[in-house]
Amino acid sequence: MPYAANGLVQQDPIDGGVEITEDQYLEAVEGMCAGLMVTIDGGFKVVAVPEPAPIVPPVPTLAELSSIALRQRDYLLSVAAIRIAPLQDAVDLRRATETEIASLTRWKDYRIDLNRIDQQTTFPVTIDWPLAPGAAVAE
Repeated sequence: MPYAANGLVQQDPIDGGVEITEDQYLEAVEGMCAGLMVTIDGGFKVVAVPEPAPIVPPVPTLAELSSIALRQRDYLLSVAAIRIAPLQDAVDLRRATETEIASLTRWKDYRIDLNRIDQQTTFPVTIDWPLAPGAAVAE
């Protein structure tokens, strides 16, 4: 005589299982091959596998949001510094073109705006990130 337990069927007795008929055994095997599962809760049944509960990530705290934003700001400030340095060198050595001078001004304006993101009234929940010079505007 076959036996069933939650998620299991076999010909030998199962601790905590129940005895089932040969027809129920065949139903269970066919169902399991089709991706279903056996349950004995409330009597023998072959049922669909329940969908797992969605994983809901925890809502970050304001301190965590602030830390994330400031790390991003610092990274973008380091990128700006790399872009500014050769332009500033050209200006300092009086070898800058008008285009380089204009680009230096735009990069410095960008760096100032980046440095002030924490002064925005909606920081750190919503941040109006400045666009880097030459960045494409999303439409």
